[in-house]
Amino acid sequence: MRKPFCFILLFTLIFVGCTYKKDFIYLKKNTFKINREEFFPIMVNYKVEPLKIGNEVVISPARYYENTTEYEAYTKRQVLDQIEGHMQLMKEMGFNSIRVCMDVLSRNEHGYYYHSQTPAYLKADESLILNAIDDFLDIANEKGLKVMLLIKPPFEDELKNFAMAILKHCANNPTLFAYDFMNEPLYFDPAKERSKEDALAIVSGWKEMVDNYAPHQLFTIGFSEPIEVFEWDPSILPVDFVQFHTYHPLRVPNEIWWYANYVNKPWIIGETSFSVDNDSLDYNMQTYFMKEVFQYALDCGAAGFGWWEFQDAYDVHFEAQYSGLLNHEGFTTTTDGNHTIFGTMKPAANEVKNLKNYTPQQPWQAVNYYNMLGYNNIVIKGIILDAKNKRPIEGAVVRGWNEDWSVGMNTFTNKEGVFTLYSNDECTHFEVSAPGMSKLKFDSKLNYTAVDSNYAFDSLPNRKLEYHNISYAPFLLNDTVLFRFDAGLFDDAKYEGRMDTLYLIQIER
Repeated sequence: MRKPFCFILLFTLIFVGCTYKKDFIYLKKNTFKINREEFFPIMVNYKVEPLKIGNEVVISPARYYENTTEYEAYTKRQVLDQIEGHMQLMKEMGFNSIRVCMDVLSRNEHGYYYHSQTPAYLKADESLILNAIDDFLDIANEKGLKVMLLIKPPFEDELKNFAMAILKHCANNPTLFAYDFMNEPLYFDPAKERSKEDALAIVSGWKEMVDNYAPHQLFTIGFSEPIEVFEWDPSILPVDFVQFHTYHPLRVPNEIWWYANYVNKPWIIGETSFSVDNDSLDYNMQTYFMKEVFQYALDCGAAGFGWWEFQDAYDVHFEAQYSGLLNHEGFTTTTDGNHTIFGTMKPAANEVKNLKNYTPQQPWQAVNYYNMLGYNNIVIKGIILDAKNKRPIEGAVVRGWNEDWSVGMNTFTNKEGVFTLYSNDECTHFEVSAPGMSKLKFDSKLNYTAVDSNYAFDSLPNRKLEYHNISYAPFLLNDTVLFRFDAGLFDDAKYEGRMDTLYLIQIER
């Protein structure tokens, strides 16, 4: 009787042992693991530029890091030393992974190239670029950092061939744990409009490519916000995990809630940040933001967390310029004493190492979930149903635009399929969809009834106010708790309109 038992035990051990490859990160249910131990990516975004020096290519930090207007190093060894210093500092901050942004390319008659002082071409310099990636990954491995690699979306043959070359070349390197094949399709999809079915076919091809050439590494794309469900529906695209980006404090908890509840895949925050310059906004506000986003994401079931970005940018708009963890003032020396970096760490950089100590709590839905930006002129009410069974669709996304498309606003349906779309200007263009469901796009001129007779419809205030110009501060109950908003500020409307029942159809997969 002992032999069958021993055979079953041996088979079980062999089967379990074959479900992962040593030192590679893999997913089990909603958790990243490595060698059967849980791995929670705490990731920093890091922009790089492949730089050709003589007959070699080296992965250089973005030009605006450190000295802001020029490359800091001009020999391969100097560049690698700079990279090593940055990674050492990342590790000392408390990060265990990096999202390496290597997706910015230019194109001329010779093909695609990385634009630097001496361009590196995808075709002519392919082997040199691959060697440069090896050098970069070697340093990351030495510092104990895992890498997610963002590349240019392989829509065209030249880009596809380059992607396949990277996949094949790095297939056996466990330092590279995931490929990000597209950053924010909502903004960077070359097609002006795309069907869900077309996006599904494209991503299915990408997934097949990764599975064929790099079967031990993971595959994702970076989503920018829930309205991407209109075309690049994260619930149906065959990514291994969803990675999304969220920034505005009034929107962050609501976008996290939506992804957590309606995507049905493992998910991480790939990018988030709060820009501070210690002048108009105190550095400590960035620390509060980091802690609250991380804690809320963990409460809602996040499998990882990513911060944008390593160091402040240069000569761009405020939200992008001051989002880093280092500024461009003074110097920082790594704890090991081996590297000195232009720039001083902001207080949030010292908070990273404490994030892992947080224990998840029961999540709560933010009070502004159905009116994220506190619009208070107009509310449109409606219901969305499944066309086949007439059941309400929960988690559908409703988007409205004003007449000249200058301002758009979003909302979601509740468990009864009901939505309330608040706006400051009259909406006449609409788009509606839900995870795994069809899309409706239409124009409609609704009739409105006055709720507050003190306002004439044609003279409603703040009609052109859009989210970049809306501050979170007036909505806070407490000025040091960013996601606790005053519930009484999100359910006012001076006019009310009603939309006919809308029907969506399940997409065949």
